[in-house]
Amino acid sequence: MNNELAAVSIIIRTKDRPELLEQAVRSVLDQSFRPLELVVVNDGGSDIEPLVQEWLAQQANLSFNLIQHTQSVGRAQAANVGLQAATSPFSIFLDDDDYFDTDHIAQLMQARLAIGQSFEQLVAVHCQARAVHIDADGTEHLLSITGHKLAENQLYYQNSLPILTVLLPTAVRESGIWFDTQFNLFEDWDFWLQVSQICELHFVDYASCAYRIHDAGSGVRDEARQHLAFKQVYAKWLNKLDEDSRFALIANSHQWHEEYVARIQTQNRAELDRIGAMHSHALATIQAKDGDIEHLNNLLTNAQQRYEVLERSRGLLYWLKTSRPSAFACQCKRYVCRKLFARKH
Repeated sequence: MNNELAAVSIIIRTKDRPELLEQAVRSVLDQSFRPLELVVVNDGGSDIEPLVQEWLAQQANLSFNLIQHTQSVGRAQAANVGLQAATSPFSIFLDDDDYFDTDHIAQLMQARLAIGQSFEQLVAVHCQARAVHIDADGTEHLLSITGHKLAENQLYYQNSLPILTVLLPTAVRESGIWFDTQFNLFEDWDFWLQVSQICELHFVDYASCAYRIHDAGSGVRDEARQHLAFKQVYAKWLNKLDEDSRFALIANSHQWHEEYVARIQTQNRAELDRIGAMHSHALATIQAKDGDIEHLNNLLTNAQQRYEVLERSRGLLYWLKTSRPSAFACQCKRYVCRKLFARKH
């Protein structure tokens, strides 16, 4: 294998979300891996060329292809346009409201190289992704971690491949694999089912990217649309399995659901442990600060007491200095001087 050919095309679909798009693009620019090709498909939104050109200024080993549609062609066809435009041996998709960690592409490519097969072999590598909610102030909250090694036919049960987690050979398009434009939802699930028919899928156990879960307005979270989309996927794909495989799929679905619940419980325990450790550290810090405050209070009290003694001594010295000389006064002066001399030494 020739590492010089190991370029990656990153395909982003977008429409009128420049603030989110900027975060996605900057996560591409921050990638430790090079060379890269960035393909942005603006599906009927306002002109973004000046913005993207500004973001991409002075980027090395990164080529850029901006495709702008005057009218929207839909999510599935926009993805096809981006895949058709990709010129690298490998491609990966990134939605405009999601982002990559700095080493995302590098780790996927490292995993692909470790498999040892030539780039002509149709092998896809996938990892995990963090599902996050981001507040209006920019604070990110981890909801779950998605992605795992797939059992046989498990992809027919549900989509466990977030679109930004899969590094696939661009050559799948030569086998007629494209996004089905009949799908308005779960078009990526249908696409991965197609890919799984001709590609080996290798899982690497780490999360190096994040996708947003929105409060409202997301099609995936609309139960009615989701129900219809499930029906559409199952109607297309379940009849491709023989009867025994369909029965096995139904039987295994219970185990897969239990495994999913177990993963969520493990993640929740880990998060609770993390929060507990932070709480314990905060309590220890507060206790340490309380100890510091008590020590400073003691020092202040001692200083005040010494100041009061010095003030009384200064007053007595002034009285002795200004009072009429007498045997008693002289005796007092000698006594005070001895005490002050002893205090200094």
